[in-house]
Amino acid sequence: MSIGKLFHVLHAGSDFDALNGLYERLFSPWHGMMEQRHSPRERRVGSLLVVADSVVEIAAPSDDEGAQAAAIGRFVTKFGPRWHSLAWYCHDVAAASDRLRSAGVRVLGPAGDRLGEGPAEGDVYTHPKDTGTQLELYQPPASVGGPQGSGPFPDPRFEPGWPRRWAERANPAGVERLAWVTVVVGDLGRAVGLWTEGVGGCVIHEGESELLGTKSAYVAVGPETVVELATPTGTGPAAGDLATFGDTLHSVTFGVANLDATAAHLSEVGVAIIGRDDMTLMANPADTLGAAMRFTTWRVPGDPRHD
Repeated sequence: MSIGKLFHVLHAGSDFDALNGLYERLFSPWHGMMEQRHSPRERRVGSLLVVADSVVEIAAPSDDEGAQAAAIGRFVTKFGPRWHSLAWYCHDVAAASDRLRSAGVRVLGPAGDRLGEGPAEGDVYTHPKDTGTQLELYQPPASVGGPQGSGPFPDPRFEPGWPRRWAERANPAGVERLAWVTVVVGDLGRAVGLWTEGVGGCVIHEGESELLGTKSAYVAVGPETVVELATPTGTGPAAGDLATFGDTLHSVTFGVANLDATAAHLSEVGVAIIGRDDMTLMANPADTLGAAMRFTTWRVPGDPRHD
């Protein structure tokens, strides 16, 4: 489906400075991609923060009149601060839009209008009720770098020296990679069908987690992203999210080098651990502005980055 690198995962909150401070304490991210950009049209403030091979967009309502009625303001008012959506670079956004529509997914433009056909470039969005969370597909205009590059944003991950540059940074949490993102779903079979037939992913692993209380299918999307589709098998945070929000973007899991060292760092910055086994720990979302974060030394079998 011409999906490329994961563009970003979006963490929405009510206070931009609080979001920025959280990520600075946790990860010491690279800030040069997009810094505290104010969008009068969207009535929001956001930054793109690079953490290893991933980008987190932090976004909060701006001080503009009517910001609480705009998209980010409405989301935070309705759901609270939490993970909001996923975005990928896309090499052919028109073809991707057609495939999604053929799977029954509503495809929307930047203004929220339903599209009858995909644009030649730019960004499109899915209706979150159709895909479990909102997906953005972004094809940068050829005039600013085209689909193979980072478009108007100076994305360092496209540069050959980025892994070395990240390894030389302070990196207090010891993050090496984005391990996977988790969408919690009520109907696992339906979700797998959507993410394979509609999004164009491929199931690479299936399993259950006693720690997380979930049964999961791991889907490779594009050349390097793994999406966990998880349905609860018992009580726990995933079951709580599904009961409260329905299908939703539940958590982001970062791959780390040393789980004990990561746990010590979380403790130092005031983030409690609510569950742990030999390979994975769960941070308390109450300490991470509503965003469920996991840290792991486990690698998903079949992950396209490691085969």
